[in-house]
Amino acid sequence: MTSGNKGLLISFDGTDSSGKETQSSLLTQRLGSLRRRRVHQFQTPDYSTATGEQLKHLFQDSSSAMSWTDKMKLFAANRAEHRDEVIAAIEHGDIVIYDRYVPSSLTFITIEARSEDPSLSRHTVQEAVAHTEYTENGMPLENVSIFLDMPVNIAAIILKKRKEKLADKDEYTDHIEIQSKLYHEYELLCQARPHHFLRINSLSKGQLRGIADISEAVWREIIKRLPGIES
Repeated sequence: MTSGNKGLLISFDGTDSSGKETQSSLLTQRLGSLRRRRVHQFQTPDYSTATGEQLKHLFQDSSSAMSWTDKMKLFAANRAEHRDEVIAAIEHGDIVIYDRYVPSSLTFITIEARSEDPSLSRHTVQEAVAHTEYTENGMPLENVSIFLDMPVNIAAIILKKRKEKLADKDEYTDHIEIQSKLYHEYELLCQARPHHFLRINSLSKGQLRGIADISEAVWREIIKRLPGIES
Protein backbone atom coordinates (compact mmCIF):
# COMPACT_ATOMS: atom_id res chain seq x y z
CA MET A 1 0.00 0.00 0.00
CA THR A 2 1.45 3.35 -1.01
CA SER A 3 1.77 5.84 1.83
CA GLY A 4 0.81 9.49 1.46
CA ASN A 5 3.74 10.35 3.70
CA LYS A 6 7.08 11.42 2.38
CA GLY A 7 9.72 8.74 2.66
CA LEU A 8 12.55 9.06 5.15
CA LEU A 9 16.19 8.00 5.28
CA ILE A 10 17.84 7.65 8.69
CA SER A 11 21.47 6.67 9.09
CA PHE A 12 23.44 5.37 12.05
CA ASP A 13 27.03 6.51 11.98
CA GLY A 14 29.97 6.40 14.38
CA THR A 15 33.15 4.58 15.23
CA ASP A 16 33.54 0.81 15.01
CA SER A 17 31.62 -1.22 17.61
CA SER A 18 29.67 1.78 18.84
CA GLY A 19 26.39 -0.10 18.36
CA LYS A 20 25.32 0.98 14.87
CA GLU A 21 24.25 -2.46 13.66
CA THR A 22 22.37 -3.24 16.88
CA GLN A 23 20.59 0.10 17.13
CA SER A 24 19.72 0.31 13.43
CA SER A 25 18.14 -3.15 13.68
CA LEU A 26 16.19 -2.21 16.81
CA LEU A 27 14.84 0.96 15.22
CA THR A 28 13.91 -1.00 12.09
CA GLN A 29 12.00 -3.52 14.24
CA ARG A 30 10.27 -0.82 16.26
CA LEU A 31 9.13 1.14 13.23
CA GLY A 32 8.08 -2.07 11.49
CA SER A 33 5.96 -3.08 14.48
CA LEU A 34 3.87 0.07 14.05
CA ARG A 35 2.66 -1.39 10.73
CA ARG A 36 2.15 2.08 9.29
CA ARG A 37 5.01 2.16 6.82
CA ARG A 38 7.35 -0.37 5.29
CA VAL A 39 10.85 -0.20 6.70
CA HIS A 40 13.98 -1.20 4.78
CA GLN A 41 17.40 -1.76 6.28
CA PHE A 42 20.74 -1.45 4.48
CA GLN A 43 24.38 -1.53 5.47
CA THR A 44 27.62 -0.29 3.99
CA PRO A 45 30.07 -1.64 3.25
CA ASP A 46 28.03 -4.47 1.75
CA TYR A 47 30.66 -7.19 1.56
CA SER A 48 28.41 -9.50 -0.47
CA THR A 49 29.09 -7.57 -3.68
CA ALA A 50 32.16 -7.24 -5.93
CA THR A 51 32.92 -3.75 -4.65
CA GLY A 52 32.41 -4.99 -1.11
CA GLU A 53 35.05 -7.67 -1.65
CA GLN A 54 37.44 -4.96 -2.83
CA LEU A 55 36.73 -2.93 0.31
CA LYS A 56 37.36 -5.95 2.53
CA HIS A 57 40.77 -6.47 0.90
CA LEU A 58 41.48 -2.77 1.25
CA PHE A 59 40.79 -2.78 4.98
CA GLN A 60 42.94 -5.85 5.55
CA ASP A 61 45.91 -4.48 3.61
CA SER A 62 47.43 -1.49 5.40
CA SER A 63 50.06 -1.20 2.66
CA SER A 64 47.49 -0.47 -0.06
CA ALA A 65 48.62 2.32 -2.38
CA MET A 66 45.05 3.22 -3.42
CA SER A 67 44.55 6.99 -3.49
CA TRP A 68 41.95 8.68 -1.32
CA THR A 69 39.92 9.60 -4.40
CA ASP A 70 39.82 5.96 -5.51
CA LYS A 71 38.80 4.88 -2.00
CA MET A 72 36.06 7.51 -2.05
CA LYS A 73 34.75 6.25 -5.39
CA LEU A 74 34.89 2.61 -4.24
CA PHE A 75 32.84 3.34 -1.11
CA ALA A 76 30.38 5.34 -3.19
CA ALA A 77 30.09 2.59 -5.78
CA ASN A 78 29.39 0.02 -3.06
CA ARG A 79 26.63 2.18 -1.62
CA ALA A 80 25.18 2.95 -5.05
CA GLU A 81 24.58 -0.74 -5.70
CA HIS A 82 21.41 -0.32 -3.62
CA ARG A 83 20.49 3.10 -5.00
CA ASP A 84 17.48 1.99 -7.02
CA GLU A 85 16.03 0.08 -4.05
CA VAL A 86 16.57 3.04 -1.72
CA ILE A 87 15.05 5.58 -4.09
CA ALA A 88 12.06 3.35 -4.83
CA ALA A 89 11.39 2.89 -1.12
CA ILE A 90 11.56 6.62 -0.40
CA GLU A 91 9.35 7.47 -3.37
CA HIS A 92 6.86 4.94 -2.04
CA GLY A 93 6.75 6.75 1.29
CA ASP A 94 8.69 4.06 3.15
CA ILE A 95 11.44 4.44 5.74
CA VAL A 96 15.04 3.49 4.99
CA ILE A 97 17.44 2.75 7.85
CA TYR A 98 21.15 2.68 7.06
CA ASP A 99 23.96 1.22 9.15
CA ARG A 100 26.70 3.61 7.92
CA TYR A 101 25.72 6.03 5.19
CA VAL A 102 27.42 8.99 3.51
CA PRO A 103 28.42 10.67 6.83
CA SER A 104 30.66 7.67 7.50
CA SER A 105 32.48 8.36 4.25
CA LEU A 106 32.72 12.06 5.10
CA THR A 107 34.72 11.18 8.20
CA PHE A 108 36.79 8.26 6.93
CA ILE A 109 37.76 9.79 3.60
CA THR A 110 38.69 13.04 5.34
CA ILE A 111 41.21 11.13 7.44
CA GLU A 112 42.56 9.19 4.47
CA ALA A 113 42.85 12.27 2.25
CA ARG A 114 44.55 14.49 4.81
CA SER A 115 46.96 11.69 5.69
CA GLU A 116 47.90 11.46 2.03
CA ASP A 117 48.00 15.24 1.51
CA PRO A 118 48.01 17.36 4.72
CA SER A 119 47.46 20.53 2.69
CA LEU A 120 43.88 19.46 1.87
CA SER A 121 41.14 21.12 3.89
CA ARG A 122 38.24 19.20 5.42
CA HIS A 123 35.86 21.30 3.34
CA THR A 124 37.57 20.32 0.08
CA VAL A 125 37.50 16.60 0.89
CA GLN A 126 33.94 16.56 2.19
CA GLU A 127 32.68 18.53 -0.78
CA ALA A 128 34.25 15.89 -3.04
CA VAL A 129 32.60 13.07 -1.07
CA ALA A 130 29.18 14.76 -1.09
CA HIS A 131 29.41 15.51 -4.81
CA THR A 132 30.34 11.90 -5.64
CA GLU A 133 27.63 10.36 -3.45
CA TYR A 134 24.68 12.74 -3.81
CA THR A 135 25.25 14.38 -7.21
CA GLU A 136 27.14 11.91 -9.39
CA ASN A 137 25.65 8.71 -7.93
CA GLY A 138 22.26 10.19 -7.09
CA MET A 139 22.02 8.84 -3.54
CA PRO A 140 19.27 10.55 -1.52
CA LEU A 141 20.28 12.92 1.26
CA GLU A 142 19.64 11.43 4.68
CA ASN A 143 17.01 13.19 6.82
CA VAL A 144 19.06 12.68 9.93
CA SER A 145 22.32 10.98 10.88
CA ILE A 146 22.45 9.42 14.34
CA PHE A 147 25.93 9.57 15.85
CA LEU A 148 26.26 6.90 18.52
CA ASP A 149 28.74 8.59 20.82
CA MET A 150 30.76 5.88 22.51
CA PRO A 151 34.26 6.55 23.91
CA VAL A 152 36.87 5.03 21.62
CA ASN A 153 38.59 3.09 24.41
CA ILE A 154 35.35 1.30 25.32
CA ALA A 155 34.45 0.61 21.68
CA ALA A 156 37.94 -0.83 21.15
CA ILE A 157 37.39 -3.40 23.92
CA ILE A 158 34.04 -4.42 22.44
CA LEU A 159 35.57 -4.65 18.96
CA LYS A 160 38.41 -6.86 20.18
CA LYS A 161 36.01 -9.28 21.90
CA ARG A 162 33.82 -9.45 18.80
CA LYS A 163 36.76 -10.13 16.51
CA GLU A 164 38.03 -12.89 18.78
CA LYS A 165 34.58 -14.50 18.93
CA LEU A 166 34.09 -14.40 15.15
CA ALA A 167 37.77 -15.09 14.34
CA ASP A 168 37.75 -12.05 12.06
CA LYS A 169 40.97 -10.80 10.55
CA ASP A 170 42.33 -7.49 11.78
CA GLU A 171 41.78 -4.41 9.66
CA TYR A 172 44.04 -1.39 9.73
CA THR A 173 41.04 0.79 10.61
CA ASP A 174 40.68 -1.17 13.88
CA HIS A 175 43.64 0.69 15.37
CA ILE A 176 42.64 3.05 18.14
CA GLU A 177 44.61 5.88 16.55
CA ILE A 178 42.37 5.80 13.47
CA GLN A 179 39.22 5.33 15.53
CA SER A 180 40.19 8.36 17.65
CA LYS A 181 40.59 10.44 14.49
CA LEU A 182 37.19 9.24 13.25
CA TYR A 183 35.60 10.17 16.57
CA HIS A 184 37.06 13.66 16.27
CA GLU A 185 35.70 14.06 12.75
CA TYR A 186 32.22 13.03 13.92
CA GLU A 187 32.43 15.57 16.73
CA LEU A 188 33.22 18.29 14.21
CA LEU A 189 30.30 17.29 11.98
CA CYS A 190 27.90 17.33 14.95
CA GLN A 191 29.14 20.76 15.99
CA ALA A 192 28.94 22.18 12.47
CA ARG A 193 25.48 20.77 11.65
CA PRO A 194 23.57 20.23 14.92
CA HIS A 195 20.19 20.19 13.16
CA HIS A 196 21.26 17.36 10.86
CA PHE A 197 23.23 15.15 13.25
CA LEU A 198 21.61 13.56 16.28
CA ARG A 199 24.14 12.71 18.97
CA ILE A 200 23.25 9.90 21.36
CA ASN A 201 25.49 9.52 24.40
CA SER A 202 26.28 5.87 25.14
CA LEU A 203 27.34 6.65 28.71
CA SER A 204 25.35 7.67 31.76
CA LYS A 205 27.20 8.86 34.86
CA GLY A 206 30.39 7.38 33.46
CA GLN A 207 28.87 3.93 32.88
CA LEU A 208 28.00 2.28 29.58
CA ARG A 209 24.24 2.37 29.05
CA GLY A 210 22.39 -0.83 28.23
CA ILE A 211 21.26 -1.62 24.70
CA ALA A 212 17.58 -1.10 25.58
CA ASP A 213 18.34 2.21 27.29
CA ILE A 214 20.22 3.52 24.25
CA SER A 215 17.40 2.30 21.99
CA GLU A 216 14.86 4.27 24.04
CA ALA A 217 17.07 7.35 23.85
CA VAL A 218 17.25 6.98 20.07
CA TRP A 219 13.47 6.65 19.86
CA ARG A 220 12.79 9.69 22.06
CA GLU A 221 15.10 11.87 20.02
CA ILE A 222 13.94 10.56 16.64
CA ILE A 223 10.26 11.32 17.27
CA LYS A 224 11.27 14.83 18.33
CA ARG A 225 13.43 15.37 15.27
CA LEU A 226 11.04 13.64 12.84
CA PRO A 227 7.57 14.09 14.40
CA GLY A 228 5.70 12.44 11.52
CA ILE A 229 7.65 9.21 11.70
CA GLU A 230 4.97 7.39 13.70
CA SER A 231 2.21 8.16 11.20
